[in-house]
Amino acid sequence: MWVNYDEVIGEMVDHGLIFKSGEPFIDTHKPKKCHVQEDREKRGWYHLSTFRAGTDDYLVGAYGIWHGNDNGRIPVSPPKSLSLSRAEKDAINERRRDNARRAKAMRQAEADRAALQASRVWRAYQHTGSSSYLERKGVGADGIRFHPTVDTCIIPMCDPNGKVHGLQLIRGKDRGSKLEKQYWPKGLQTQGFYHLVGGAPRDLLLLAEGYATAWTVSNAVNLPCAVAFDANNLQHVAKVLKKHYPRARILICADDDYRSAGNPGVIAAQTAAFAVEGRFLTPVFADARPLEGEKGGTDFNDLAALEGIATVRAQIEGFLTECGWLTTAATTLAAAINSGADAPMVARLSIDDAVARYWGTYGFGGKVVFDQAESRLIAKEDVIQLIPRGGWDDLREHPDWRVARDSEIGFDPSQSDPRIRCNLYTGWPTVPKKGRCEALLDLLSYLCWNEKNHQDLYNWVLNWLALPIQRPGAKMHSALLMHGPQGTGKSLFFEAIVWIYGVYGRVLGQEALEDKFNADWAERKLFIVADEVLAKQDMYHIKNRLKGFITGETIRVNPKNVAAHNEANHMNIVFLSNERHPLVLEDDDRRHCVIWTPPKLPDAIFDEVIEEIENGGREALFDFLLNRDISGFTVASKPPMTVAKQELIQQSVSSEERFVTEWLALEIPAENGGMVPVCPCLGSDLYQCYRRWCEKQGERIRRSQDVIGFIGKKHQWQAGKAESTWASSVDRTRCNRKMIIPAAAAIEAATALDPRHAHYRESEFESRASWLTTGYEAFSDAITPKLSNIPEDYRRR
Repeated sequence: MWVNYDEVIGEMVDHGLIFKSGEPFIDTHKPKKCHVQEDREKRGWYHLSTFRAGTDDYLVGAYGIWHGNDNGRIPVSPPKSLSLSRAEKDAINERRRDNARRAKAMRQAEADRAALQASRVWRAYQHTGSSSYLERKGVGADGIRFHPTVDTCIIPMCDPNGKVHGLQLIRGKDRGSKLEKQYWPKGLQTQGFYHLVGGAPRDLLLLAEGYATAWTVSNAVNLPCAVAFDANNLQHVAKVLKKHYPRARILICADDDYRSAGNPGVIAAQTAAFAVEGRFLTPVFADARPLEGEKGGTDFNDLAALEGIATVRAQIEGFLTECGWLTTAATTLAAAINSGADAPMVARLSIDDAVARYWGTYGFGGKVVFDQAESRLIAKEDVIQLIPRGGWDDLREHPDWRVARDSEIGFDPSQSDPRIRCNLYTGWPTVPKKGRCEALLDLLSYLCWNEKNHQDLYNWVLNWLALPIQRPGAKMHSALLMHGPQGTGKSLFFEAIVWIYGVYGRVLGQEALEDKFNADWAERKLFIVADEVLAKQDMYHIKNRLKGFITGETIRVNPKNVAAHNEANHMNIVFLSNERHPLVLEDDDRRHCVIWTPPKLPDAIFDEVIEEIENGGREALFDFLLNRDISGFTVASKPPMTVAKQELIQQSVSSEERFVTEWLALEIPAENGGMVPVCPCLGSDLYQCYRRWCEKQGERIRRSQDVIGFIGKKHQWQAGKAESTWASSVDRTRCNRKMIIPAAAAIEAATALDPRHAHYRESEFESRASWLTTGYEAFSDAITPKLSNIPEDYRRR
């Protein structure tokens, strides 16, 4: 039908497009996707239309292959020999422009769907974990997350605002036939997106292809490094970074693909460096690399594995010094310190710069200095590594060297304590902005919906969140405990609050809570979300420790390689859990606001919340809380009582207390029928009965001394003391036994429930030994039936 059909289709096939039977489709309302040779994804596209000139039909349109944001467009035009009028040419061009707009919109919609999927998975993965890939590469985790059960970690592909557009999955050694590295999900855009290792850039910024290389160079020279993920993305990422950090000089740490034709790693690094007026550097290996057979080292991570990270540091620092960039960074650092600004880390410091940055300390054993640039305590040895050899003595003898007592160093967010000369607080790390946060607030309202007083509860929680934001450093006398089914949005909402606090907020897991080195979550923290920090078997031994976090004035901070010290406790805590019984509460508890969440919401609701977050919802929530009227609300405002809290208090009663309560109420079935009697009994028999009761109830079994000790503290009860009894009801040989003797009031209460218990009154027996022996045998028979019963005439004569 089309005069140029064979010519056009031939060109498209030669370009790499693959068509199935019945394709290509022509005169469609939108562009069509197709596979490309040697590629798993449908990155090819085409949009062909019919153009009639005279009596003949021709194909017009365009086709191409997507590479990042570039669609690789190639136009399809009628033969040049065909004479067309201006109107016909304009019509063809307008159709092409319309098709291009549709193709761009289709690609953007696909990328948006991929970004949404990636964000969901990113939130589902854990902050801590392990990866055999990282172990093999000898690198740590910096801003990446881990699958809770599978040996897989994920690296986010972000824009400068932190929005996740895609993920790189890195699988471990037991991955079967799956790829070690994979971009996910399908349809994601990678061009210009990156992951930043080592903090925010200022004057110097490194750029590398892969995560392992980026982590290696960043930790070698204490500079931030961006991960571009592949060589083709280096130039795109470099341009984005230069636009976002215009003052930063960019050094690209290139992969030396010496075995690949044209060395694409070096060429891409050179091109990217030229585009942003930066520099590039390739690793230099001491030994010659093989030209055939097994490939030799190509990147800085390989260099660290073969020759040590000190070699990496020496090569990068040497190059930066040669460029004159290190000197510039040190000068900028000194100026920033003197002006009180937060400053970037550099690889080398002069004595003058070190004096401007650090304070000596008194009271920490001579092993700690205060870093004024980062407002934290660090090991003296870290400073020695940065200054010239033997420079510590020069530092201490410098006329401007300052020393602070341990009592003059503290975390003071209110910035009102005149005793603090070295403040570990540097100011609020995020900025509020007017905007929409209705979806986030609606989510919190829904989380409170189970309670009859849900509106009052919702307002109390908002006030509880707003007060420490309006008064930095305010320590609430209470904590939130929100528990309920999975997928209700608990973590989604409170992670937005953690974001508001920036470096002063932290999501805390049980592993970190139990770690003796707690500086990463306890030092300089204002807001903690404790996510599933308690398993049921751990509740009792952690309970008192958590009380101290909620109401204690100080907290013990124990960093690695730095002396432990006390710090003012400004932490406010939210506990999140999927457990029905996540925490032990006493009946007079005044510390916790307990909320049991409703069932999971539809995914569409969460999509709205996520979209709001990605469009400034957290900044708007910050602004809302900062300006909320909290008149009359104080740090000591009592949490409202909720049904969820009442249920948790009932569940928190200890197993021995519940057991004794049921025993006294004649609710424990006996082995010989009826109920276990309330009477004097052997301590070991009562503990045996308690263990059986716990097994049936699914309760945690306490130690014998705990159970007997609890009973012994009851008013007018006796426990654990040896008493004189008879060997048996028919053998009056004296025998000492450690008996449990209920109070007379307890036996009278049981008699009111069952008149037969009147036989267990002490007054019914001729002697105390007779009474105790009768009770001993009756209780023993109830928990372990015997062949003979107590003679009827043995009771009162």
